[in-house]
Amino acid sequence: MTTTEPKDPTGRITQAELARRLKVSRPSVSKAVKAGRITPDEDGLFDPVEAELQWIANTRQKAGGLASKATQSGYAQARARKESALAKMAELRLMQAEGTLVLKEDMDFVLTDFGETLRAKLEALPDRLTHAVMAARTQSEIHKTIAAAAHEILNEISETMQRKAEEFTEAGLG
Repeated sequence: MTTTEPKDPTGRITQAELARRLKVSRPSVSKAVKAGRITPDEDGLFDPVEAELQWIANTRQKAGGLASKATQSGYAQARARKESALAKMAELRLMQAEGTLVLKEDMDFVLTDFGETLRAKLEALPDRLTHAVMAARTQSEIHKTIAAAAHEILNEISETMQRKAEEFTEAGLG
């Protein structure tokens, strides 16, 4: 099986899965563990975000061979950019796991759903108000009828969106 998805229900991963995620060999991960540069949990599994951050912070990869100083400098700059990008990606994954970062796709879904709910409620408004407005005798009664209907629609929308937000959260999407 070539998947990098964690098999542990808590999302923790093995050394082999961590090596695939970091795009390094399993012996490299094993050496880093033995050297104390990355630390697994007591059962030997790793929190993927924490392990990536430890790897980035504590592991320096070799430039290799007899490269010239100019090549080493270019390599060092490229490695620094890569490590910076990996750190940013790990930080974003951590923020998402903590619930402080929301994906654009999730926000698009929520806003589209809100717009559709609002539209449906407003389109139903004339049918809800026609008889009540026709029965009103004064401008004040008409105003009260329309204001009450608007207040009722806003409450319905609020309750609907609150319920959907709870469903969204329970489904693990938010």
